[in-house]
Amino acid sequence: MIDMAAGRWAGFGIAGNFAGHLEQAGEVRDFATLKKAGEGPKGMFPFHLPIDGHFLAVDPVSDSKLALPAAADVQCEPEVALACELRYTADNRVTVKPLAFAAFDDASIRREGAPKISLKKNWGTGSKGLSARWIKLDNGLAAGAKLDSWRIASFLGRDAQWRAYGVDSPVAGYTLYGPDLTTWIEEKLSSQIDEGPLEDLPGLLARAGHPDRAVITIGATRYTPLGESTYLQAGDRFAVAIYDPATIDAEDLPDLCARGESVDGLSLLVREAYRV
Repeated sequence: MIDMAAGRWAGFGIAGNFAGHLEQAGEVRDFATLKKAGEGPKGMFPFHLPIDGHFLAVDPVSDSKLALPAAADVQCEPEVALACELRYTADNRVTVKPLAFAAFDDASIRREGAPKISLKKNWGTGSKGLSARWIKLDNGLAAGAKLDSWRIASFLGRDAQWRAYGVDSPVAGYTLYGPDLTTWIEEKLSSQIDEGPLEDLPGLLARAGHPDRAVITIGATRYTPLGESTYLQAGDRFAVAIYDPATIDAEDLPDLCARGESVDGLSLLVREAYRV
């Protein structure tokens, strides 16, 4: 769905699209200066852009390794990733067509007060985790989409145990989801300005040569008490599972994570952490 090898894709995330996550991550104050803060998602941020010489030009995605910067606290963020087609109108509006979905880890350096969100998101190869298994969306996020009934769960593998890191949640439980989410993404990519921790997205897309493919991650779920209080250590394994509860029993997920097994009704990401 996304030609990752070509490098001509853009990566964007959404901040604050699951109630309570920003509070748990200690990032609420970062958005206090926004003119239209309020409830719901705060904006979008880039984590990869094919702009020569820009730090975001480094492809940060791995489906097996999680790089931990020296002396930095890294917290994983389980999310749903959408493979999207981008098109641009004559007046520089962006239209977005979701093509498929997969499990994603928006691992982040916890650095309160960073001037831009992107500075906490891409520190090189292995910053981000993306499952190799994409599941096709025949009609995007239109009502009745395949993704509507799926769930997202995540687990920390440490000391030969797999324990829940994020709260097992319905994908439809995102604050913005479905056609409303697609419309909101289009608006942000077309008009988001440089404000507070957010960046000028139309300007960045222009500098990147208006890429026609994007990985768009739609927000991190709430943490369990373990996830809220635990940073990753070298040797840890971290897993994100986007699964169909009609096919996959949630009780089987830790075993599937331990085996790294891809089965029907599941997009699974498992990464091992190491210090760089």
